[in-house]
Amino acid sequence: MSIGSVSRVLNGGPYTSEDLVARVTAAVRKLGYQPDAKAQSLRRGSSRTIGCLVTDIANPLYAACVSALETRLAADGYMMLLACSQYDAGREVELLKLFEARGMDGLVVATLSESDGPTLQALRALRMPAVVLDRQLDLAEDFVLVDHRSGVVSAVQYLASLGHRRIALFTPGLDLRPGRERAAGYREAHKALGLKVDERLVRGFSNQIHTSYDEMSQLLRLKDRPTAVIALGNRILSGALRAMHEVGLTMGQDMSVVAIGSDSVNEFAFPPATLIRFDVEAFGKVAAEVLLERLRHPELPPRQVTLSTQLVVGASCGPRPRTGATSG
Repeated sequence: MSIGSVSRVLNGGPYTSEDLVARVTAAVRKLGYQPDAKAQSLRRGSSRTIGCLVTDIANPLYAACVSALETRLAADGYMMLLACSQYDAGREVELLKLFEARGMDGLVVATLSESDGPTLQALRALRMPAVVLDRQLDLAEDFVLVDHRSGVVSAVQYLASLGHRRIALFTPGLDLRPGRERAAGYREAHKALGLKVDERLVRGFSNQIHTSYDEMSQLLRLKDRPTAVIALGNRILSGALRAMHEVGLTMGQDMSVVAIGSDSVNEFAFPPATLIRFDVEAFGKVAAEVLLERLRHPELPPRQVTLSTQLVVGASCGPRPRTGATSG
């Protein structure tokens, strides 16, 4: 068989008879032939691979998002290469350069920082399109965001309707868009309700269990401790709940709690938590679709897609306790 005939069969080309396909397929099985991916990439001008860079895949929200992202990309014949910066800005820059060197077709990225100079420089130097996840960066790229602000506004309004006046906000760093938007929603809701914000109750920190545990322990020692907490992040929620448990507080009775994420958060939660819910899987799927659209139509102007949030009432919130805190 000629090289051209074999190539047409392997690449699904036209003018191939059933006999030719059968003979080539039998030869492939017998020889254990595997196409040379590098050679195919050079011929097509595409590696059919997408890079994905996040800070920590152990974060359940990232894990669900990345899984949906990979599934959607695979449906269009792309393989995804995942890397984690592990909260190291230097490593983040190295990984961006590695993706560039490997000739990825595109990139989906959630950066550690929005202001790190080397990271921004590395992103601007990319010769491939990128989709940025939930960050506010000065880049001419596509962005997929979450409407964190309205979610927190709804949570504060709901807690206030139950009589709570001292509501703590726990969120990952206030130097990133999600934290800033959540804090902005918190303040916006307080202003609309005529409530004064106690800055001691607004806590932004790294997404670590021990940090939120320490922060909640401090707040619980206050004479006018909070009666409700909006704990945004699974690890943050875990640390806060541990601190409450150690002093004998019951979620939903002594302390009302609002979490964030998809319905999967409540698979092991008792009682079921009140959630600022957003579709984490849709977040990853939309990011993939935005990137695929960019690869098909590179001439289109950059766009921004924002996913909505919804307050889903569970059993983790109740009326403000009569004792244990002042009305503020």
